[in-house]
Amino acid sequence: MTLPPPESDMTAIKPDAIDRVLPAATPWLAVINVLFAGIAAALHVGKATIALPALQAEFGRSLETLSWVISAFPFVGVFGGIAAGLLVRRWGDRRLLALGLLIISAASFAGATLHDFSGLIVSRFVEGLGFVIVVVASPAVLNRIVSPAQRNLVFGIWSTFMPAGIAISLFFGPHLAGWQQSWQAGAALTLLAALLLPLTTSRRAAEAHVPPSPLRQALGAMLRARQPLLLALMFTTYNLQFFSVMTFLPIFLMQRIGLSLAAAGGISAAAVAVNILGNLAAGFLLSRGLRAGSLLATTSLVIGIFGIGIFLPMTPNGLLIPLCFLFCAIAGMLPATILAATPVATPQSTLLPLSLGLVMQGNYLGQVIGPVALSAIVAAAGWTAPAWLVLAAAVSGAGLALFFRRGPRNAA
Repeated sequence: MTLPPPESDMTAIKPDAIDRVLPAATPWLAVINVLFAGIAAALHVGKATIALPALQAEFGRSLETLSWVISAFPFVGVFGGIAAGLLVRRWGDRRLLALGLLIISAASFAGATLHDFSGLIVSRFVEGLGFVIVVVASPAVLNRIVSPAQRNLVFGIWSTFMPAGIAISLFFGPHLAGWQQSWQAGAALTLLAALLLPLTTSRRAAEAHVPPSPLRQALGAMLRARQPLLLALMFTTYNLQFFSVMTFLPIFLMQRIGLSLAAAGGISAAAVAVNILGNLAAGFLLSRGLRAGSLLATTSLVIGIFGIGIFLPMTPNGLLIPLCFLFCAIAGMLPATILAATPVATPQSTLLPLSLGLVMQGNYLGQVIGPVALSAIVAAAGWTAPAWLVLAAAVSGAGLALFFRRGPRNAA
């Protein structure tokens, strides 16, 4: 079969790295449904952040204890990415996407009825399990149904789901009657996405696949290809940079330039939303033939420079907010490029769910390490010290991108 034109410098590519039966045209209604599913799932990430004050008032717990309401998602993802990939590989991408959405919805509806904090945490872990399944299954569905010529553009659009969902939660969450209503609204939207999925994505398009190889052989082939692992590590370095800036951005802006909580929260929400611009820009650039490795290396260094500038004490206060917006906008190119690169960097089409699971584990590893490292560094050396963490992550990410770029274009 014929591979799509070289849109990026993916390596270790075999002729069957893209599905054997390539769709002639992209079913945009199905793409919109999958994007809606991702945004609905991401609402459950943002809803916890904006609900922390209400949860503290109801349960009387410390912020450190309440942080588990947020940390449940990345904690599950660190250990569950490849496991979710195994389920998608065995049972089919569309079926698992619907199941993941239903799990999130059921757990969120249940969590809204709970008045016990331990039970709420358990429900959040269950939501996290469903979320990991969604973020692994969704790209697998898109890779199968999207035409090769539009694959990079579609993955750029798909990668907007996380900032879009979080921003929507941050903007609309305070206007609901309470945190329970936020849980119920998110559950209803997630359930709607699951119910619409069979209507927009045909069974034939979703379920046709090559019988998978044995698990040990599949894992060995994926790791030997090296490219998916490099992408996973690049996702880790991206989140080390992104969450070093974004995790405590409201507090940083309040302490550095004296903003109110409302103003700092609004700026932080807008900065998250600006991340979408980078997602879309990466999809456009990749669809125009820009190489993925080059884009990854350049973007990692550029956002590293902006991130360092945010934390340096000599940076004028008037430049801090513009730097935050530039940082977030350009940073959005990295996840979009990594997700678009994964299908082509996977040596066999049947290994794609495993590759996506590995890449998402790298994503969540950065989300777990970043806030912990940042809080420890700030506590030890103040707000200037995170500049060094951002610098180390930027250089590491660029180096990994260069290794990715040097790999062989084709493998026998």
